[in-house]
Amino acid sequence: MLQDFLANADKEAAHDKFWADDLVYTSSSGLRFGKADIMSGFDGADDASDAPPAITYTGEEVDVRLYGDAAVVAFKLVGAPADGSDDLYYYNTGTFLKRDSVWKVVAWQATRIPAASGE
Repeated sequence: MLQDFLANADKEAAHDKFWADDLVYTSSSGLRFGKADIMSGFDGADDASDAPPAITYTGEEVDVRLYGDAAVVAFKLVGAPADGSDDLYYYNTGTFLKRDSVWKVVAWQATRIPAASGE
């Protein structure tokens, strides 16, 4: 689920499927927001576009811990800019809940890894 989301992170449908409506997202810049804020960033965007994303994302060092209908997923996010500039590295931790047989993220924390440490 995580890898599928990251491979499609430029698509509105991927975000709608991944995030719970009651999401609490704390960004690497210290901002806190919810799913509605994320989804509003796609207003007018075309999911069918063949243009490559500005950044492609992959997850490394993925650690999944299951607790019944809850899961904590911690991993290193690697962002590769299409312009060839230096990769971006983040530690991410997500809390997933299984509701009505569907897993969704209810909480997310992103922390930027300084360039010297991420490589």
